[in-house]
Amino acid sequence: MKKKWKLQADLSLKQTQELKTYTPLVQKLLAHRGIERAKLAEVFLRPDYERDLLDPFLMKDMAKAVARLLEAIENKERVVIFGDYDADGVPGATMLALLFNKMGYENYEVYIPDRHNEDYGLNLKAVTEFAGREVKLIITIDCGIRDVAEVRLAAEHGLDVIITDHHLPGEILPPAYAIVNAKQSDDKYPEKMLAGAGVMFKFIGAVLAKNRFGIETGWEKWLLDLAAIATVSDMVPLVGENRLLAYYGLKVLRQTRRPGLLALFNLMKIKPVNATEDDIGFMIGPRINSASRMSHASQAYYLLTTEDEAEAVTIAKHLEEKNQSRRELTEKVLTAISALMDEKNLPPIIVAGSADWGLGILGLSCSRLVEKYNRPVWLWSKNEAGTIKGSCRSDGTINLVEVMTLVNQTAMAETGKDFFLNAGGHAMAAGFSLAPEREAELAPRLLAAYAQAPKQVTEQEFLVDAKLELTDLTWDTYAQIEQLAPFGVDNPKPVFWLSGAEITAAKSFGNGGLHLELTFKKNEREKISAIGFFQCLAGEIFNGPNGHQFHGVNLTPGERVDALVTLEKSTFKNYPELRLRIVDLKST
Repeated sequence: MKKKWKLQADLSLKQTQELKTYTPLVQKLLAHRGIERAKLAEVFLRPDYERDLLDPFLMKDMAKAVARLLEAIENKERVVIFGDYDADGVPGATMLALLFNKMGYENYEVYIPDRHNEDYGLNLKAVTEFAGREVKLIITIDCGIRDVAEVRLAAEHGLDVIITDHHLPGEILPPAYAIVNAKQSDDKYPEKMLAGAGVMFKFIGAVLAKNRFGIETGWEKWLLDLAAIATVSDMVPLVGENRLLAYYGLKVLRQTRRPGLLALFNLMKIKPVNATEDDIGFMIGPRINSASRMSHASQAYYLLTTEDEAEAVTIAKHLEEKNQSRRELTEKVLTAISALMDEKNLPPIIVAGSADWGLGILGLSCSRLVEKYNRPVWLWSKNEAGTIKGSCRSDGTINLVEVMTLVNQTAMAETGKDFFLNAGGHAMAAGFSLAPEREAELAPRLLAAYAQAPKQVTEQEFLVDAKLELTDLTWDTYAQIEQLAPFGVDNPKPVFWLSGAEITAAKSFGNGGLHLELTFKKNEREKISAIGFFQCLAGEIFNGPNGHQFHGVNLTPGERVDALVTLEKSTFKNYPELRLRIVDLKST
């Protein structure tokens, strides 16, 4: 894939005048994120909970949903909290359960489906079981918006369903009692990109606005750590109300008293007071997700809800083991597939599978293989019933859904049936399932469809905020950058271009040499390290016969390179120091 470094434009005189109260660097960072007016800059840089939190009742069906829950509580009806199994759905389910506990409501249960043997969202079997247990109300979190048949079955059994979700609705909405989802076409709520747990936080705020049940004012703010974990982990845009939730959620997380999170922090060797959005995205979120990927998401739910410190430590250790197993199994998949690849004659797409591969690690393995081989990847395994289930990722050249639709269309023309039992998702990431007897057909059919599918030439473009010298990378610069934190989708970490940076040391490290560490010379007395996690994936030998060669760039000490980097604070061994994160490298 071609790469392009694009230095973003300098500010106009009008932009500079409008943002004149800020430093030149902050002015530039704001303008590059579309913030060009002083009032907008004030709101962005200084979020205010009371000022910026939107009225939840602006969301369609919110009042109706709240009224139905209050009715259920008054009548002591059995309620099911139905949460998705990921790091968005589990914190969301936890939030509602904590509300019920706080108000003293006991007639509820939490149901999180099995990632491996149940489909995403509501399923017919679970709904039937709820009806048999005299459940009267189901509240979904981070799922449900496309579950038409399942909600219809619930209604037939006399169960009301409140859907709280943030995914795109289909053409037909489920016949739910209420649907709380700002992405509905006629919904007037200004923020359309809340995470699933973000929607649940709004729902809880609306419930307490109608009846506080004796709960002290402001109690719900202590749920913001869970909202932040979900918001960052689910990679929704960190602007607008999401920025507010993440900003204050991190403040709560740094003060957390939840035994489960404290146990997790201890295992990860992170001081809660130093927690950042990176710690959520790269440390906490993956461990919550590892529960469903490697066993069942209920373990993550128990971690977030337990009040017993000893139990919290046990669960945290269990999740850490599962996360380590996930990494090891992912590496086994990568090793197995790499052994099959002829580096000089790679296939246009990679299609592989084994019943021995865990279903929960297929998506991660796909992503790693796309990074390594720069081509679309389909991987599959089998569930307990023997059904083939898989994940796929694109390199940007093709739309995965279009390719699998072509497969189905061809099969329909030939046999009168779709090839896939299920296939869907997004252009870049999708999933599929098929009957076991069709295993041998998968690769040839995908190859044929890929050959027919429209392609587009991809160019990876890196947007650069500024060209800096190594001597510019100071604590003052870091403090200016941090005014824009937390960073994420639509508010990326500022990227800086270093020209002719002199390398004084280079090495690979960690788990077979997956990561890259360079040391740059700042001046005669100072050096600064630069880390590139998972940068050593190209199959090239770091210390080969041609010296320190990496992606075609000579990294031998004494050489100079151009580097794209972000600036961060490392607290390794509780010693704060400035460090660079490598985005890309090229020869000078």
